[in-house]
Amino acid sequence: MDQLDIIRYFAALILVLGLLGGFAVVARRAGWMGPMPMLDRWSAPTRKRRLSITETLMLDPRRKVVIVRVDDAEHVLLLGAEREQVLDRAPAKEEPVFEPVAPDSLETEAENPGASVTRLGQSQ
Repeated sequence: MDQLDIIRYFAALILVLGLLGGFAVVARRAGWMGPMPMLDRWSAPTRKRRLSITETLMLDPRRKVVIVRVDDAEHVLLLGAEREQVLDRAPAKEEPVFEPVAPDSLETEAENPGASVTRLGQSQ
């Protein structure tokens, strides 16, 4: 093999990998992720989901209880081998919003400038 053959092999490899990458981008944009949902996580979210499963509980090998959230309502469902049954419907609770808070040491120093604070791993 001479250098020309090696260059041809690498050029063909780059061409094939480029075609595969291009097809993946086109498939993601067109929404063809049917058998490959894991690849869809990199695409931009298009809309907010209306349906989600909040919690599940196995009662026995044949039955389980599921809490399903639909829009602003929660439904408690009993799923079994023969039938499904709605046990309860209620308005959904608002999800908690977590906000950052200032550490206690900053608040203590601002209130009492003369107070000393001992931190773990430090000596006075």
